[in-house]
Amino acid sequence: MGELSREIEKCAKDVLWGVLRFFYASRRPFEPPLDLESVKSVLIVRPDRLGDVVLSLPVYESLKLSLPGVRVTALIDKSNAGLLANNPHIDEVLLWNRQRPLETLRRLQRTKFDLAFTLNKSFSATASFFTLVSGAACRVGYKHRQNAWMHEIQVAIEKEPRHEIENNLELLKAASLRKIAQNPELVFNKKEFEKINALLDAKNRHPDRPLVLIKPGTRVPEWGWRLDKFQAVIEHLLKTEAAEVFLVSGPGEESMNDQFIHGMERPPVRLPSLSIRELALLIKKSDLLFCNHTGIMHLASAVQTPVLAIFKHGEIARWGPYNTTSIILEERNSDSLSPETAIESIDKLLKR
Repeated sequence: MGELSREIEKCAKDVLWGVLRFFYASRRPFEPPLDLESVKSVLIVRPDRLGDVVLSLPVYESLKLSLPGVRVTALIDKSNAGLLANNPHIDEVLLWNRQRPLETLRRLQRTKFDLAFTLNKSFSATASFFTLVSGAACRVGYKHRQNAWMHEIQVAIEKEPRHEIENNLELLKAASLRKIAQNPELVFNKKEFEKINALLDAKNRHPDRPLVLIKPGTRVPEWGWRLDKFQAVIEHLLKTEAAEVFLVSGPGEESMNDQFIHGMERPPVRLPSLSIRELALLIKKSDLLFCNHTGIMHLASAVQTPVLAIFKHGEIARWGPYNTTSIILEERNSDSLSPETAIESIDKLLKR
């Protein structure tokens, strides 16, 4: 039944894109090359999950470096609203609210864009739709069967995997932008520093030890390492006094973490709910993040904190930690990865 539903959804999307092509594909053809001196306003479309937005950060800095004075607008999902706050390379953030879609569309169409980028290397009907209706004079994106007609500048999809940051920047290069920033970066304000410093003062039982953040939860349970294995790692770190351990919760994971701690002889410090940016700053002030392959892993890249990540799915070359000290452990379609292996990896990273 699930496979049938997916086929019906796929057919419906194909019909939708056929209709959109009929109404939009007749616009005046774009005449290359792109006149960069005439570009005053740029739209970046990335209405995806946390990790995708983090990995788009170098795009905004690259635009400001290549086109001084350009106005940069980011369109992201409202769940990631705080992530781009205080970013000196972004002038406006448009939030995609699935409950109020017309509001997003009206705000999008009130602005005139000279250039728009659809960052998704894998086809996204949502992202493509926003780029299409933005009215941008020139649209740049990857060449998919469904939307190749809507991008004036297209990038072929390479078979060899490369990191998602590099995938994003490849679109800028295709538009002849040459001053490219490679690394994701988050900027924090004084209030955020004060809150996290106060949290550390209140919660850190052993400030003389390395601080390890551990997030056992993941969006799809099948993509996560067994919880009892995470527990074994935590018990070892605390018993041997190798580190202080803070337990991190994602949205909706609070009850799971209650069960996770229950019955542990040496439980970790349970953290209160934090915003994305506050969590990123806490990662920055920690010695190590240990987690599954989830969005929080990319926050460690943005603040250059060492990370131990377990991959049970996904391409490591595309989605692994970027430009930060890391160890990746794989456990594909098996239950073979032991807590002892993770403990050895944590020891190696802490000694570095």
